[in-house]
Amino acid sequence: MEIDLERAKRAIALFGSAIDDIRRAVRPGRPGTVRVHTEDRVIELPLTWAAAGFAALAVATVLTSVPLRREREEEPLGIG
Repeated sequence: MEIDLERAKRAIALFGSAIDDIRRAVRPGRPGTVRVHTEDRVIELPLTWAAAGFAALAVATVLTSVPLRREREEEPLGIG
């Protein structure tokens, strides 16, 4: 096993700053609702709708990575 300590230190520092950004970006609000801030507006959704939207996004992500059709293999024409 080989460990690059300098690279590991940098990764831990970046991870720590990312956690701080997440703590500032996600904060508690009214119970049962989720507020999503975009660049130009704020969307407030019931928690169940937000969970359903997240699930739909996860399913769509998986489906886009699955090929829908198999490519047909070329058959030789028999012309020699």
